[in-house]
Amino acid sequence: MITEPNKKEWLWTIAKIVYLYKFFDMINQVTVFCASSTQAADVYKQEARQLGTILAEHAVKCYYGGGRVGLMGELASSMLEHNGHIVGIIPQFMVDEGWDNDKVEEIVVPDMQIRKQKLMQLADAIVALPGGCGTLEELMEAITARQLGLIKVPIVLVNVCGFFDPLIAMLERAVKEKFMRNEHLSLWSVVTDASQVLSAIEDAPSIENARGIAAM
Repeated sequence: MITEPNKKEWLWTIAKIVYLYKFFDMINQVTVFCASSTQAADVYKQEARQLGTILAEHAVKCYYGGGRVGLMGELASSMLEHNGHIVGIIPQFMVDEGWDNDKVEEIVVPDMQIRKQKLMQLADAIVALPGGCGTLEELMEAITARQLGLIKVPIVLVNVCGFFDPLIAMLERAVKEKFMRNEHLSLWSVVTDASQVLSAIEDAPSIENARGIAAM
């Protein structure tokens, strides 16, 4: 006979199994855009580590830019510490400069453009942590690709300390000024910390007939 406490624990275990089954039916691997700056505040690095831990614990494979320092390094270290699978995609010139992470599996590509293509093509979902020009450029290309129907995967912005607020406001203004459609506000999802990323991926709305509504 199952006692009441054991029954609750058993039901909770079943609920987790059902959740994981549904989740893995949808997502196996995630691309993470993030920075390599060593000078970023610790709060951003901690968020990268938290994301790495969560992905590893849920056995979600991670693709990232292949760096060994900054948020890239923290993400990779956290995943490896928790027995996660992380793969760096990095251009040859960055390897030549010694910027790659020799602790992770690498895919070395000829240039930045192919790096971005592979990061998007291999992903079941894309997650953006705070970063500089490179991170923002990758993120905007991914949003554009989803708007054009070139990719269909969820895009999640981890808006730590309101970092992405100005970008979100600019995109919302583009809608207001009729450069984009209201439907395009569903191209991305926003969360405040890494603990919400997997739920945001699961709940992300699909974009029907993306190419048909790509332009105004």
